[in-house]
Amino acid sequence: MSPRKLKPILISLTISTLLLFGILLLLSGATRTVRAASATLFVTPAGGGDCSQASPCDLQTALNTALDGDTLYLAEGVYTGSGVSVITVTHSITIYGGWDGAASGAVIRDPQAHPSILDGEGQRRVVSISQNISPTLDGLAITRGNATHDPANPGKGGGVFSFGASPKIFNCVLTNNVAYTGTALNGYGGGIYIVIPPQSVVISGNLLISNTASLFSRGSGGGIGLTSAPGARVLNNSIISNTAAHRSEAGYGGGIIVQGNSQNTIISGNDLMGNVALAGCGSGSCWGGYGGGISIGTPDVVITDNVVISNTAVLTAARGYGGGISVAGGPNVLIAHNRIEHNIAQKDAHNIPSNRGGGLYCSASSGVQILGNRIRYNTASIPYTGGGGGVYLSGCDRTSVQGNLIEANRASVDGNGYGGGLHAYASRGLRIESNYVIGNSTTDTPWGRGGGLYFSRRTAFTMTNNIVAKNAATREGGGIAFETSSTQPVTGTLAHNTFAANDRGSGDGRTAIHLNDPYVTLTLTNNLIYSHTYGIYAVSGSTATLQSTLFYANSSGDTGGSGTIVNQDPVTGADPHLTADWHIASGSPAMDAGFPLPWVTTDVDGDPRPLGSG
Repeated sequence: MSPRKLKPILISLTISTLLLFGILLLLSGATRTVRAASATLFVTPAGGGDCSQASPCDLQTALNTALDGDTLYLAEGVYTGSGVSVITVTHSITIYGGWDGAASGAVIRDPQAHPSILDGEGQRRVVSISQNISPTLDGLAITRGNATHDPANPGKGGGVFSFGASPKIFNCVLTNNVAYTGTALNGYGGGIYIVIPPQSVVISGNLLISNTASLFSRGSGGGIGLTSAPGARVLNNSIISNTAAHRSEAGYGGGIIVQGNSQNTIISGNDLMGNVALAGCGSGSCWGGYGGGISIGTPDVVITDNVVISNTAVLTAARGYGGGISVAGGPNVLIAHNRIEHNIAQKDAHNIPSNRGGGLYCSASSGVQILGNRIRYNTASIPYTGGGGGVYLSGCDRTSVQGNLIEANRASVDGNGYGGGLHAYASRGLRIESNYVIGNSTTDTPWGRGGGLYFSRRTAFTMTNNIVAKNAATREGGGIAFETSSTQPVTGTLAHNTFAANDRGSGDGRTAIHLNDPYVTLTLTNNLIYSHTYGIYAVSGSTATLQSTLFYANSSGDTGGSGTIVNQDPVTGADPHLTADWHIASGSPAMDAGFPLPWVTTDVDGDPRPLGSG
């Protein structure tokens, strides 16, 4: 066939193919724009152009035009919307705030000098994200969102709500957003709420301030809420003055909550300050507040290198659990190298007992590791009964408390207190190793037990290489006290610990280790007990077996009480030559005088034990 005759046939086939392709597109319901490369779209609040830099468009036009991979630059100004959200993101796009608005030249961004404000006006959520996409929000101000009126997902994410998507949120300011203002539902994530992302999400470098999960119902995550978000990264944010629940039966995570199946989430490098889990009770029953700063209810979360300061689990009228951090039902959580300071579990509720964990609360969570933190100046309760000014453990088996500074915490101020530094209840396999437990107190008035540590009911623990000094209890056990029953004994092994000057209380509170209840059984090896009324005092029905203990300057006796104390090979009556930080100095009679314990291979500083031939 000649080329001239073949050409019409090829043209006919090409036209048929194009028609068939168009029919298939119509049948699929898809309308698509095909581009060779990603587009850059420029936006101003009143834009009416073609989305170019010289002729910007409005935000909704840009969102309608954008496809996966596109970038939107938002100029300074206030962007509002209608419907349930200011904007809805349905593609994997990047939205940048802070563009300087220049009509040509290099694109320059400065979100502080040129704030791009997405304003929900108190009527609608600010940003909604859905579908299996991974958009990026960077440098935006997201304010006055209210998710109450969303018909599909009410009460979730006042500032940003993401369902089934994997957003990245960088360098944004989220302020004065609320997830829910009604009473019929619970509120989740005042600032940000992310649920079931298919990939890891990242929230980094943001400021979240004065957001609320719920005003009048149960609230979770005043600043950030994550549900079933495995592998999430919450990094280097400032999370300040957020509230999980204002008036309700319960609040969880004033700053952050992580729950559901959110394994391997990392919370690192954040500043959490002034957040509240529950401000006060509503008209019904009141359960309490959990985690003024952070609430964890999922396994395998890492909380590291954060500053958790001046957060409160409950302001008034309810029980508080974990002023700084609460871990409840979250096994294998790692809490390491954080500053946990000046937090309060319960601030102002008279006649409300059992407030727990001024700094840190752990409940029903095995394998938790509390490593290398500074846990200081926390209070479990100001006006009433409190336990665990620094740390409270309840049913937290196989927990490791290692290498922490637990200092100047109070179980209570004006009520009865138990365990100024640490209170452990029903926790088996507890390891307390190489901590400084310094200057903690049970209460100012009226009485308290266990200035440094308090072990109660069904607890089994090992203490190794700790320094317990200058703690105070007004009633029993300046260093350690106990609570037991015949069916709920306490057992402990103590090796290579120093107890010094736990004598700032009165009466029996000046005793280093007070076996103040029967059914306590302790084994002590190579401990130094210095400057108390009694070194060890045991009531009838309790037992302490001592090996190679150095006693010095215990004014009423090294041991006392009607209980059973077996004191083998004591090193007594000689000045231990302690330094200002409670180490033994050259010439101490404790040097090379211990009983060999092969399982203890280092000291409080991590140096080898024994050292050389000693």
